[in-house]
Amino acid sequence: MTVKMLRKRKTIIDVAKVAGVSKATVARVLTGDEGVSVKTVTRKRVLDAVKEVGYVPNRIAASMRSQRTFSVAISIPDISNPFYPEMVRGAQEALATNGYNLMMFNNNWDAKTETNHLEAMQRHMIDGILLSHTQADLDLNMLSPTPIVILGRGLDYPEFPSVGNDSVGGTKLALDRLFELGHRRIGLISGGALRATASSRQEAYFQFHKKNGLEIDEQLVAPTNFGVQTSESIAFAREAAEKLLSQPDRPSAIFASNDVLALAVLQVARALGIRVPQQLSVIGMDDIFSATVSTPALTTVAKQRYENGRLAAEKLLTLMRGGSLGDQSNTLLQCRLIERETTSSYHS
Repeated sequence: MTVKMLRKRKTIIDVAKVAGVSKATVARVLTGDEGVSVKTVTRKRVLDAVKEVGYVPNRIAASMRSQRTFSVAISIPDISNPFYPEMVRGAQEALATNGYNLMMFNNNWDAKTETNHLEAMQRHMIDGILLSHTQADLDLNMLSPTPIVILGRGLDYPEFPSVGNDSVGGTKLALDRLFELGHRRIGLISGGALRATASSRQEAYFQFHKKNGLEIDEQLVAPTNFGVQTSESIAFAREAAEKLLSQPDRPSAIFASNDVLALAVLQVARALGIRVPQQLSVIGMDDIFSATVSTPALTTVAKQRYENGRLAAEKLLTLMRGGSLGDQSNTLLQCRLIERETTSSYHS
């Protein structure tokens, strides 16, 4: 029996021989040392030699030398929520361009799982963390000196840099548009108050009524559990929608604080024989893909999900390189209203 010998791993010495340069030059090209100039023609010879030789950098050895793993963690609460994939994609593409791998942690809105994940990140010497938090009282200082950027408005962790969407401004956009269309009894279906941003949308709803001299009817406010997986939140939203739409003096419009909740409202309206938008206007928030293909297509407040992830990753890259964000520490992205087929003027 013939035993096939394992191929010997190629090293930068092999690359240097083929390229006709020193080992130090190869190292400078492969590490992207910006402080040392390498001629373009030399850089090309090295990179061509890397391909010819089949050299694959040993990240473990490189990490031991540089004390960097070139790995970034992103922690999200619900992988089943259509809001998150686009944000993760934005972060991943920004990091990959700069030679970093992205490791995703999903905690399913479970506080213990989230804590375990953060401890695992610390053990594995993650270079940086993008955090869409489940808990509002985490001790993030335990992760120091690992740089952290919060995905969201950062109200719960104001001491850390953040990139989020202006959900409160988006809420005002939706409510103001419904007011323009003549609606005065507007229902609200929102998440609970596990995060500061969740309760702030409800506060925006109350401020809207005060600004327009409208009486607040508590029966039109239907909070749902914010900290659950998408499949469960749909069930909560259906229950809330049925309660709102079964009232004798039901609302003529409903604003839901995310598209998943709004789509549940459309299902309930159809089941109750309520025509949208002729008898009920509905606006969601996020502009997930399902909003564009629902029947009717959902009017929504669009968030910049990809940009959220990309900008957060760029901030993290700056911190990991020892830079400072200065007055650019916190970024709030503007929302915009996309009108489709679920809104119309009020008809008594």
